[in-house]
Amino acid sequence: MTDSIGRRAFLSLSGSAALLAASGSGLEAGVPGLPAEARGRHRFRAPASASDPELFAAARREFLFPTDIAYCNTGTLGAMPREVLEAQTNELTRLEAELPDWPYYTQIGAPLTGYQPREEIRADVGRFIGADMDEIALTQNATMSMNFLANGMTYTPGDEILFTDQEHGGSFGPFRLMARRYGAVVREIDLDAAVAGGPEGVLQAFDDAITPRTRVLMFSQITSSFGYRLPTKALCQLARDRGLFCIVDGAQVLGQEPVDVKELGCDAYVSSPHKWLLAPKGTGILYIERSRQEELWATLGSYNFDNREDGAFRFMQYGTGSPSKLTGLKAALDFNRELGTARIADWNRAMTAQHHEGLQEIPNVRIWSSTHPEMYGGATTFGLENKTADELQDALWEAKIRVRAQRNDRRVRLCAHLYVSPADIDRTLDVVRRLERE
Repeated sequence: MTDSIGRRAFLSLSGSAALLAASGSGLEAGVPGLPAEARGRHRFRAPASASDPELFAAARREFLFPTDIAYCNTGTLGAMPREVLEAQTNELTRLEAELPDWPYYTQIGAPLTGYQPREEIRADVGRFIGADMDEIALTQNATMSMNFLANGMTYTPGDEILFTDQEHGGSFGPFRLMARRYGAVVREIDLDAAVAGGPEGVLQAFDDAITPRTRVLMFSQITSSFGYRLPTKALCQLARDRGLFCIVDGAQVLGQEPVDVKELGCDAYVSSPHKWLLAPKGTGILYIERSRQEELWATLGSYNFDNREDGAFRFMQYGTGSPSKLTGLKAALDFNRELGTARIADWNRAMTAQHHEGLQEIPNVRIWSSTHPEMYGGATTFGLENKTADELQDALWEAKIRVRAQRNDRRVRLCAHLYVSPADIDRTLDVVRRLERE
């Protein structure tokens, strides 16, 4: 599929609604005390030679929410497929059953996140994003990862930290805190104005904003509020050319689009797999390029806070966690690979293109997200001139379309992920048309 595919190109997909109607919603419960070898017996397999409508209708049946619900809020929280939930649940059951026998005083085999390297999971995450195991730390979310980075740097008064005015609070907050504490300066780029000029306009706005005092460049690969996809590789190159530490917030990307951190050229990358990757809630990743790790202090002091031999391991020293979540993270990686991240990206962008095309035909609709073919992913922020955000959200929820209102404004955000169908988009457009006539 290409970026230009819109609704009319998807008329042939209308049969997906019928396919969805047959989907089930039950979970095959795990058995208490299930032995390790029996865990994860459920595994989604892509139908052989399936068309995209057939494939994604089959994937939709792997989720627990009712079949008449269009879940369009993945940018906040992703829905776990059955195999991910089963993997996490069965691992939790096993660990609790074996609690008296935990090898507490050994590193190898001790299921205590933050106290052991968890190399097998870190290696798998690394393969997924094009990094080595020793460049990966496992955290609880992108906010924790960004705090590890912000707190790990050494600042002098007047050092500048540059980001956009549309970053998530979990990304800009840590740097604002450091600025207040150490006398650094935070500066914001007006992203709406930059995006109006396309990818070249964004790059130029960043270039113009950098000064001799700028030390850190941080931005979202895809923004949370409006779903702007920024020219990440070019921005990372700009940072390298200007000698800046470059941090990419990939919370809205991982699982939705392929990620190769080496190709991007960033110094650090953070993400929350519990969004588009559909992993358990409370999972996060932190990538730090090997050559830049020595520039950062470990933020939390525990057994291995100064371990310089095991790479990013010292950046995940947050104490006891929930190891079952990491088993679920591995299952989420497998689920995504079975569908194919590139194929998911094509599907999401096609759903978004259908949505954009339909919205543009409705009077009094405003689309805050970019409609530039290189600058949108699976999320669209939009509104009606005659409706508040709450009114629009309430109407869509009544139609069983789960979007998220952006408070204190007239906008809602619709995220079209792999479990959203062309029929779901048509339902959304029907609601907006009705509201516009009221």
